Amino acid sequence: MRTDICMMFVAMLGANAQLLFPDELHAALSKTINKNCGEMPYSVHRRTKFGRIYENPWLVLLRHPQDGLHFCHGTLITNQFVLTTAVCSGPILTNGMATTEDRPTEIVLGEYDLNHKSDCAVDKNCSLAATTLSVDKVIIHPNFSSSSYENDIALLVLNDSIQLSNNVRPICLPLFPLVKDSDDHVLNIYNVLWSANNRPSQVWMRYVPFANCKEQLRNWTTVTTGQMCARIHNNSRINMLGGAGSALQVDFHERVYQIGILSIGFSNTASNNPYVYVDISKYTTWIDNIT
Repeated sequence: MRTDICMMFVAMLGANAQLLFPDELHAALSKTINKNCGEMPYSVHRRTKFGRIYENPWLVLLRHPQDGLHFCHGTLITNQFVLTTAVCSGPILTNGMATTEDRPTEIVLGEYDLNHKSDCAVDKNCSLAATTLSVDKVIIHPNFSSSSYENDIALLVLNDSIQLSNNVRPICLPLFPLVKDSDDHVLNIYNVLWSANNRPSQVWMRYVPFANCKEQLRNWTTVTTGQMCARIHNNSRINMLGGAGSALQVDFHERVYQIGILSIGFSNTASNNPYVYVDISKYTTWIDNIT
């Protein structure tokens, strides 16, 4: 994948005398990511507080088999790669990855309602049961810092390719930034995660400009160029415990893109405190080179 998206756009426009829209470039520039991605059977303009069946089929849970609850989130980006944080990958490495433990960390795909093994839509159309796989390999960004959380990003290679279906599908990744510092008014970004509910919550967020975020968090952490910030909208509260690795999503041209990975947050916090996310657009080349 070429790193200079703008130059490629101009070159393609000049060579073919045909306008290529940004979403077409998102799909064309990689051989692996952004294939059959970001599709779900609802209008992207009608989000609800709780996700509906098949609405976020890329969500992945990370959990230890002996525990009833997950410890982190992730997202499916190809039929064998899961995107999460480096911090979330630590428990997988210490748990053995199917080499030193009889029951390695579980990667759960196609989950929706944690209280039911099989989920059904209003029309009685029922999904396949959730799929549980293990991890063959953990690839942590080489410049990850456990002290500053800089480059807090990792890829999990599943032990088998997953068959795509209505409840298991990859999310799209941005090949160039979809939200800019001037977009602090944008409301169509949301953090999707299982928190204290059995169904995933779709938490509306507002983007926090980089300089503002650095200033607000100066007494707690240093925000770096590979990170971005967002805060909860409408003064609501949500317990983000176990939410690390979850997706900050945006609806773009009738597809869903993941623009951030939840890295640093506060449990049960008010909306004025920003959360720190991995800015995926800064790492797309790294991801594409591995997948």
